[in-house]
Amino acid sequence: MNHLKETITTELIIKKSRFLTFLIPVQTIEEINNHLREIKKNHFHAAHHCYAYLLDDQLIQRSNDDGEPKGTAGIPILEALKQYNMTDVLCVVTRFFGGILLGKGGLIRAYQSACLSALKKASFYKEAFKDIFKITLPYPLYDSLKYYLGEQAIIIKETFLEDITLELYFTSGSSEDLLTTFPNDITIEKIKTAIVKIDH
Repeated sequence: MNHLKETITTELIIKKSRFLTFLIPVQTIEEINNHLREIKKNHFHAAHHCYAYLLDDQLIQRSNDDGEPKGTAGIPILEALKQYNMTDVLCVVTRFFGGILLGKGGLIRAYQSACLSALKKASFYKEAFKDIFKITLPYPLYDSLKYYLGEQAIIIKETFLEDITLELYFTSGSSEDLLTTFPNDITIEKIKTAIVKIDH
């Protein structure tokens, strides 16, 4: 599943109607309700605030047409989010009516396009379970170890005391092979398995 890194706002003008899209990372229903209240408060003069959200690996999903004809706004937004395999995300499309009726098909295309325009500008990450290792090494080996690891590992934490301690996870499945190549004066132990964020 894809997770949104940060809030994205975009704008489309379709037949004089203005569609303002808010794509927001969320974790709870409470967060969603707070964002909806804030958007409605800030844009109280808009005609509609249509939205959809996905939570918990898409186990929780909802859409709302907010006064537009049934099925012409919330569901197209929801389907756009699913196209990108999203989770933990809220998309609100606020419409300022421009005086021209779009028709049912036109509304469906407009709301889906508004959501997709925000998704195309967004950055994402995935979550994955990774084994976290603690590596302790003397200072003289620090630079050479980091060079050796390169992009094969992501360092989460560095501690500089009498020795250097690194907490990291390996980006590929070759962690066991890499560990066997370290010199004897480097100690390695697996400390936990955790969910990490992987950019893509």
